[in-house]
Parts: sequence; C-alpha cells; structure tokens
Amino acid sequence: MTVLFGDVAGSTQLARGLSPEVWQSTLATYFADVSRAATEQGGRVEKFIGDAVVAVFGVEATHEDDALRAVDCARVSLERIAHQAADLRRTRGVDFSVRFGIASGQVALSERDSSFAIGEVMNRAARLQAAAPADGIVMDVRTWLLVRGAVPTRPIEPIAAKGFSRPLRAWQLADTPEGHADEARTPLVDRRSELDELVTALRAGLRRPGVPAVVLAGEPGVGKSRLVAEASRRMAPDARFLTLRCRRDGRRLGYWPLYQLAEALGGDVPRGQGPQGKEEIFWTLRELLREAAARRPVVLVLDDCQWISPAVREFADGLDDPDLDVRAVLMLSGRVDEPPLTRGPVTTLRVPPLGPADTRELATTVAARLGPLPLSDDLARRSAGNPLYLEQLAHLQVDAEGRTDLIAPSAEAAVGARLDHLGVDAQRLLAIASALGGSCVAGDLEKVAAALDPPLDQTFDETLAQLLGDGLLVTRASPAGELEVESPVVAEVAYGRLPLADRARVHAQVADLAEARVDRHPSEIELCALHAGRAHAAWLELRPGGREERDAAARAARALCAAAQFAVSRGDLSMALQTASQVGGLDSGLPGLELEIAAVETYATAAAGRADETLARIAEARKRWDTDGNLAAAVQLTLNEAVARSTMTGRWHRSLIGQARELAYRADDPAAYARVLLIEGIGHMEDGDYVMAEAVLQEAFGHARRARWCFGATEIHGNLALCLAYGNTPAPAATAICAQLHAELKDAHTVRAAVGCPAALLADMTCDSAAATNLLDEGRSILAGIGHQPGLAGLDMFRATLAERHGDHNGAGQALDRAIRRFDAIGFSAGAQSARLWHATFDGYGPPGAQNGDGPLDTGPPGAQNPDGPPDAGPSGAQGAGSWDVEVLTEQAAAAAALREGRPEAAAEHVARAGARLDGVHGAGARITPLLVSLRLAVRCRDRGLAERVAALARADAEVKRDVRALRTIDALV
Repeated sequence: MTVLFGDVAGSTQLARGLSPEVWQSTLATYFADVSRAATEQGGRVEKFIGDAVVAVFGVEATHEDDALRAVDCARVSLERIAHQAADLRRTRGVDFSVRFGIASGQVALSERDSSFAIGEVMNRAARLQAAAPADGIVMDVRTWLLVRGAVPTRPIEPIAAKGFSRPLRAWQLADTPEGHADEARTPLVDRRSELDELVTALRAGLRRPGVPAVVLAGEPGVGKSRLVAEASRRMAPDARFLTLRCRRDGRRLGYWPLYQLAEALGGDVPRGQGPQGKEEIFWTLRELLREAAARRPVVLVLDDCQWISPAVREFADGLDDPDLDVRAVLMLSGRVDEPPLTRGPVTTLRVPPLGPADTRELATTVAARLGPLPLSDDLARRSAGNPLYLEQLAHLQVDAEGRTDLIAPSAEAAVGARLDHLGVDAQRLLAIASALGGSCVAGDLEKVAAALDPPLDQTFDETLAQLLGDGLLVTRASPAGELEVESPVVAEVAYGRLPLADRARVHAQVADLAEARVDRHPSEIELCALHAGRAHAAWLELRPGGREERDAAARAARALCAAAQFAVSRGDLSMALQTASQVGGLDSGLPGLELEIAAVETYATAAAGRADETLARIAEARKRWDTDGNLAAAVQLTLNEAVARSTMTGRWHRSLIGQARELAYRADDPAAYARVLLIEGIGHMEDGDYVMAEAVLQEAFGHARRARWCFGATEIHGNLALCLAYGNTPAPAATAICAQLHAELKDAHTVRAAVGCPAALLADMTCDSAAATNLLDEGRSILAGIGHQPGLAGLDMFRATLAERHGDHNGAGQALDRAIRRFDAIGFSAGAQSARLWHATFDGYGPPGAQNGDGPLDTGPPGAQNPDGPPDAGPSGAQGAGSWDVEVLTEQAAAAAALREGRPEAAAEHVARAGARLDGVHGAGARITPLLVSLRLAVRCRDRGLAERVAALARADAEVKRDVRALRTIDALV
C-alpha cells in the first residue's frame, strides 16, 4: 500500500495571521482539493490530523500503479491548491503552500471498519513530508522504485528522521507522477470449522421469522472479530453486516447507545431535539432495521457485547418476535460470562484458543512476515494460543533488538510490556482515548490531552502519529475521520495506569466537551453527567474533603440534575428518578439543587397520580425552601403541588398557579414560565376558551423554544396544535403553523403524532382530504409501533370527527367503536364516556363497543392533550364529567334517544340546551363539529326554525374559521 501525507507549510504563522473563520475556510478548501484528487485516483482520504491529511492507495483493492496514483494525487492537489494560494497572496498578502511525503510498504490490515493500522509506512511518509520543500513532493525508496521511468525525479540528501535508526533515502518529484504495494495479512489458521459453523448459523437465522440471535463467545483477541470479518466477506452476496461496538461505560449511559445503534443502521439519528420516550426510539430503530433489511438482508453485529447497555439489551430482547417481518439476524460477539440477552433460546458458538501446532504455525508465519525473529516456539508458547497476543508479542520483539525479556507469559503482561515500550506520552494519550469511550475525533482527543498536568512532552501530533504507527489507534471511514482504539484491553490497561489526578482532569474535560454540545444535541447531557461523576469519584479517592473533591461533587450534582431534567422533558420519568437518586449520594454543598431534585421527583410522582406522596415530598422540601436560591425549581415545585391538589379535588388550585407565575417572573427562566403558561392554557381549554388558550400557549411555546429543556414540552406542542384547530385562527394560517410544529418534531414521534391529529382536522377544513388522511395514517403507524393505546384511541376520535364532517355516519360510528374499546382496555373512563355519548347520537347504528376493524392521541374531540402521560393535562387527565363537551354530548345523546322514542319535541329541547351550553365556548373550531351534530339532529326533529338557527350558528363559525368543508356539509344537511 502507498500512503500520502500532506501538511501545510508554516501553518502556525499562517493561522496567527488570519482570522479563525478565514483560516477554517482555507483549510476546508485544501482538504476538499486533496480528497477529490485522492478519489479521482482510486484512493481515499483516511484521516485529517490538525492541518495534515493522510490519503491511502491500495486499501480496497491492490493495483499495480498504486504508488503512481499517489504521486498523481499529490501533483493534482498542488495544481488546485495553487489557485487558492494565488487568491490568498493577492487578497491577504500571505503565502499558502503544502508539502507532501509519499511512502509505500506492507501494513497489517485492521479487522474493523477503518481499513488498517498503518505502522511504519505512516511514520515514514510523515517524516518525508516534513523534509519536503514548499509545494514539493518527496518519496521513499520503495515508491521511487515503483514510479521511476514514469515520472521525472531527482535524489535528495538522505533524511535523518526521528524514530528511524538510519537516515531515509529519498527522491523529489521534478515535474510529473505512478505505483503498487502489497497488503500483508495474518492468515486465518485452523478456523475453517468455526467459520463454517458461524456462516451456517447466520444463514439459517436469515430464513427464520423474527430476528434470531447468534452469540459468538471467546476471550479478547482469540479471533472473534476476524471470524466476523471473514463471515462478512463470505456472505457478501447474501447479507450486509452492520456493526455497533458496545462501550464499557454503556451500562451507565441511558439511551446514548441507542443513538449509536441508529447510526450503525444508517438512518436519521434522533438526538433528543424533541421529547422522546424509550418506546418511540425502539420503534424508530425497528423501522431503520426494517428499511435496511428491505434493501438487503442484515446481520446486525453487537461487538464487545459483555458491555451491552440495558437499553440496547432491552431493544435486542424485543426483536424476539416471530411476527416481526424482517430478514435480519442479531449477532453478539464478546467475552460472554453471562447470557447477554434475556430472550428465548439463542445459538451460542464458542471460539477456543488455537492448539499448540496451529499456534506454532501462526508464529512462524508472523515471524516470516515481520522479519527474522528468534525463538518463534517461545513466542507461540507465551501467547497461549491467542492470535492477537501472539501478533502483539511479535511486534514488540521486532522492536526489542534481540531482547526476549520484554513480555511476561500472560496476556496482561504482554499488554503491560507493550505499554512500557510505548513511552509515557503515548500511554497517556491512549488512556484518554479509552476514557472517551474508545472512539473520538482528533480534535476532542487534543482538547482533553491539554488538561493533563504535567502536559505531554512531545507534541500532540507526534504522540498521535506514534499510536497510529503502532496500530493502537486506527481511523474509521467516516466524514469526521474518527479515531478508534484497536484493542480495548490495551487501552483499558493504559487508562488504569493514569494517576488519579490525571484521571479526574480527563473526565472533567470530557464532561466539558459533552456539555458544550448539549444545545445542539441535548442527549449529550447524559455523557456529561457520566464523566462528571467519574471525575468526582477520582478526586474523592485521592483527596476526600479537599477543594477539588468538593468542586467536582458540585459539578457532578449539577450535571446529574440536568440529565434528570432532560429525561423529564422527553417523558422518561423512570430514568429521571433513577438519575435524580444519584445526586443524594453527593455532598454538593448546593442547597438550590435539592429543590431541583425535589422538582423532578414530585413531577414524576404527580404524573403517576400519587398525590399524597407528592404533597409530602413538597412539604419536606419547603423546610429548606430558599426561593431566592433557586427560583426556577420553586416554580416547578409549586406547579407540581397545584397538579397534585387538582388530582385530589378535581379543580385547579388557582392561588398556587398565581404563586408560580410570580416566581417565574422573578426567575426570568423560560422553562419555568413556559410551564406556568401551559397550565394556564389548559385551564382556559377546560373552561372552553380556546381563543385565550391559543394565545397563552403560543407564548408558552416561545418560552419553551428558548429553554434547553422544559417540563411539559410535549404538552405545549400537543395543546397548541389543538388550540390552533379549535380556536379562531383561520384554517389556512393555523395549518401553516401546525405544519411547522409537525416538521420540527421529526425525532419526537409521539408528539408528532399528537400534532398530526389537529393538523389533519385543519387540512380537512381546507378540503385537503389527502393531507388529512396521510397525517392520521402516519400518526397511527407511529402510535401502533410504539404501542401507545391512549394515543390510538384519541386518533380514532379524530377519525370520527372527520367522518362526521363528511356526513359519513357509518364511518364515524366505526371509529368511535374502536375508540371505546381502546379507552375501556386502558381504564380511561372519561374518554370512553365521551365516545359512547357521541356514538349514541347516530340513528340505527348498533350498540357502542361492538365489532369493526382495527384502526387508528390522548385527545377526544375538544379537550386537553397529554400523549406522554405527565401531569399537566388537567385535573382529570382529560375532559371530565363536568366539562363543556361532555355536557353538550349528553344533551345530544338525549335528543337522539328522544327521536328514537318518537318524541321530536323533547329532542328539540335537548338540542336547544346543547346550543345554549355551546354559547359559553369561545373558539369557532371547537364549536363547529358539535354544531354539525346538533344540526343533524335538528333536521331529524323536523323543526325548521331550530335547524335554521343551528345552521346559522354553524355557518358563522365556519366562516370565521374559513372551514370550507363545514360550509359544504351545512348546505347539504339543510
């Protein structure tokens, strides 16, 4: 293979002389030029390190002219860079130039996504580059031998290069460019039977229903990854292998590993921009798996499964469903001390160490490839049949210059000896990569390394190049050029050698990096909390009670509290409570945090309907209530008390809501103010004033968008959409706002479905039946996939609404039947009551709750929405027995009963009373459907005057709302 290493000449001075924005733009253009040239020549850019770029040729497939392709890439890149350099010289008065070094040789291929561990070739190319003139190309002897005769070259003085025992002979390109390099790979020794067994198991799994599981178990380094790679090559025509590498800290990361799994499946990654629950993330992953498998059967590999996170395990267990129509197999590879899944029987294959004869054969092969190695039998013995350890020992022995005492007989000793050989700087940098989870971008690695005290003796680039050259870090083929630890075992040993103070500083810096990304990716707060906690644990062990430990405890407590609040914002109350409980073990010295934790805990208990427990916890918090210390938390506690008391009494506690408003005003906290407005808006909705509710919720929505995360965010979105449909805002304008809400919630599926229901009603008002149907169908797909029964029942109510508006009474009755069955199944008596009353208004349609097919949010006709279950849906959780819509439906059902009994005059009185109750409802959109029901009944009463009065009211509201569909239906009924 041939490696091209390019770097900017005098980059430090250039960066100092240009603004950061101009410098960044300059580098971006330079990187793009080299990347395009590499692709055109059949190579690829493997990584970016600072302002350096590394391109490789002969990785995907070996060509006889790989070296020539590399030289051509450098030459074309310089030609393109010359245009940018000319512009900089003319506009900025600076000289921009690039140097290239090219080296060819054998490499040890990586078994992971990033193609290889470069070894000495990388170092050689880097050293040659450093010696090249500005806008020059210098190559090593191997490259020169491959391209001489094809391009003009001239020899230059041998280069004394750091890390090489003798000067490197080199040649410089005089005018033009060509090449080839061999790939070396350790043979797969005596693994044919294991490979055959693995491939057979995987192919059998692809033929079975559901997503069967295959476990590949064995000690680290025994060859599991190599078997997976060989199986992938053998099955390439039949299946696509997708790999997720489990992190050793995955068990403490909440849902973060699920986002990694989504990336592995190649879909849009939900990163917590909207409120997300576990079930909808699982549904998203199943859909991504289904889409990937529809293109080509999938083998989903969970590598290092001994560290599988609880969230990923739960998702994997859920794939054990014979009704799941996906051509996929789940393969778990790792050190399996206990069953990695709790699901039914799985196929388990164990990979044993190599036998003595095969180990000696492998040692001889490795020795021949690396050069004359003494005592290959001793090398085989000390490796204990582990191919990875044998390879590591062989590499170390090559560098030992005849020494044979570097390696202890165990794998751990081999790792330790290799780390000793690395030097302190490389060990520390490798330890940081381990702390970052085993994969990271070079920029993050450099920032964390800057926190070390004392700092690295070498430059960061030199230390990184050493780790890359030794194959301890490799690069992943990704746009960001991620670095990945090649051997987690080696990296963990390096991490264990870090002094506690360094460990604390490293984790604190990683927490800072995660926190800096929270505004763009809110889920990063989980990583921030994890690493802040580890920083505190290190200081606690080293200097308990010291200033550093106290500061770290406060930092960890703040991060954990924020992570708990994030969990609340996405509706995951069990995760919120679990995270909040960890704060109790920290002596943070921050009394204000106690209020925040109490706010999280009481929000969760109020959501569960445990009013007594909520009030008792709030009373305990009030003993240390310092509102000036944390006004925002005091707002949430006050509102939680209002919700709990409303659960007990059935009425909102207006004075508590007023106190919360005053505290929120003083706090100037957008999240606190948003929730106050949310509860006030729901109160207006329960009073039937959707016009006021819409204005209040619009304001709440504005505050919520300014907050990092917000209690009640799901309810704000859902209820605002409902008020847009039920208020006076004309349908075309309301539709545009709803469309914006719907688009912003692409990753918060449950709330997206909630917004989609009133959006469908608005679409129907403008006679866009196709859009209305699509919105409801999408909502049903989401809610059915998640298993959200309250949402499905509410969606059926919206289907009934649309059917009523179209005069499709049979369709409305069927939708109400489904809603009644769902409401009854989950014990939602208020929803079932509304659906039964409405159902009773249809003449000749069978008794409610009968058969009819399956079909499609926690919203009945008019009423507050709460799709995720937290407490802000009103005292009763939805419309209750005393709410205006139930009162209207009760009169309408009575009118229908009177008509069936042949008493039209009595029916007309009930219709008139329903109209009188509707007079107190403010919101044209909320009144239209009940008025259509009343009009339908009034026509059957054969009371022309009553029918004309109801029609006039309905027509007036429809004109305010610009509801074209309703106007047509009114004309048809009259």
